[in-house]
Amino acid sequence: MNAICFIQEVKDSDLTMRQQQLICHRALRKLQWLCVLELFAQAGTEDTPISLRPGMVDLLRTVSNGEANVLVVVDAAHLHCGQAELDGLLTTLLQYDVHTFGALDGHWIEPGGRHWMHLPGYDEEE
Repeated sequence: MNAICFIQEVKDSDLTMRQQQLICHRALRKLQWLCVLELFAQAGTEDTPISLRPGMVDLLRTVSNGEANVLVVVDAAHLHCGQAELDGLLTTLLQYDVHTFGALDGHWIEPGGRHWMHLPGYDEEE
């Protein structure tokens, strides 16, 4: 898989940008996915609609060119957007056959809570 990592900085967040980046990198190593692009949205942009945040134009350009097939984020909560915005982003990405993966909990973030594919090492019950 070719992945894009998206990190949203938020003032007074529970995770710094560096911590979010390390969580995503750990998941990429574990799953042996290649990171083709890292995108960062600085603090203060989290109140902006997600489609207008820094990095979103690059994200959509990259996926429309077929350069990536998965978006890796810490989790849905760390995107700091409402459900309608999240569903809009996920639907747009799925038009390019790009799925979204939450690195913190190891789950796919899909419209309607679907589970896209099994990932060894993340999905096993303990």
